[in-house]
Amino acid sequence: MKINILTGRFGMGHITVAKAIKEHIKNSCPNVEVEVIDWFDYISPKLAQQYYIFFELIVNKGFRLYNTRYRLLENMKTDQKPELYGFFKWHFKKYIQERKPDMIISTLPLCSQLASMYKEKSGSATPLITCVTDITGHSEWINKNTDYYMVGSYIVRDKFIKKGVSPYKIYETGIPVRAGFNQNEKFTDSNHYGRRQILLMGGGLGILPAENEFYQDLEGLSNVDITVITGKNDILFQQLAGKYRNITVLGYVHNVYDYMKQADVVITKPGGVTTFEAIHAELPILSLTPFLQQEIHNAAYIEVMNIGKVIDMKGKEFIQEIRSILEEGHLEEYKNNILKIKSGLKENMEFLTQLIEAYTIDNINNTTCFCSDADKRMEALINEKISFNL
Repeated sequence: MKINILTGRFGMGHITVAKAIKEHIKNSCPNVEVEVIDWFDYISPKLAQQYYIFFELIVNKGFRLYNTRYRLLENMKTDQKPELYGFFKWHFKKYIQERKPDMIISTLPLCSQLASMYKEKSGSATPLITCVTDITGHSEWINKNTDYYMVGSYIVRDKFIKKGVSPYKIYETGIPVRAGFNQNEKFTDSNHYGRRQILLMGGGLGILPAENEFYQDLEGLSNVDITVITGKNDILFQQLAGKYRNITVLGYVHNVYDYMKQADVVITKPGGVTTFEAIHAELPILSLTPFLQQEIHNAAYIEVMNIGKVIDMKGKEFIQEIRSILEEGHLEEYKNNILKIKSGLKENMEFLTQLIEAYTIDNINNTTCFCSDADKRMEALINEKISFNL
């Protein structure tokens, strides 16, 4: 069986989730062939590079424009036709002919749209699973030829149902994370000689405050050590490296889980992937004030579930707020709520394993209609789905 996971490098979240899903499949179904495909790299590596540079520019300099577009499309009709559809349609047909996938998993709205429209036009029965990488019910994720949705929370499930998605198609898997975050025995409290450990990170792009005053204020916290991961933000790395006694500065790292397991709390921009990495690491989250619309939704989830708090970094009050959270028992409260969420995540991911096994059996039996036989095998899972509505 051949599974393709379609994704893109808009930030690092979509592709990180794609790799996490691949790990899960290879660990549970080792005989399955799984390939992660960056859609824009597949079309043209040169085009991809320019597209991603433009995206980073929009995120850093033109986020108001980005947010305006996001809000305009958020509650519009589903089955949205992507920009440049004619161009992408030709490439998608070529991709299907070349790769011949038995199943498609998408972690990017564009790829879900293209796959759904291809199925509509061609009559293809290739299973399409969409994994939503933020806590959002944005209409761009919803397409009528998607067979199943993997979503992070009941919040997304309920929004999808209101927009017409059958509840039987939706699985609350959490946002998938890499295998390293599931090594539970490694995540222990690590109060180093009575000093609290704070991890500060801004996602793969290293979107963090640039003002030196911000880091000077953090340095002033008593009995605290801080590790800053600047990701691909080389300018910030050079600005901070070696400047502060109690702040260790790192660039892009591949083993974030090793740093999460040493921390008592993470201060971070509220990306969907980072939020669920912290949940798996049983690590309370102090969210930097979000400015991208999908991260505003993620930050709202953090506060609704009471697994952390959004910190306003403007002014001096934020240091006092961090100090009170560290000293007044809030971290333990957040951690208890994280454990409630985490308890159902592994079981919910098992639906993907059973879906693949069901489809493999149907192939062996020369069954061609995924939506009848394989769905029957999935009925037993529907009653086992766990709601995170605490």
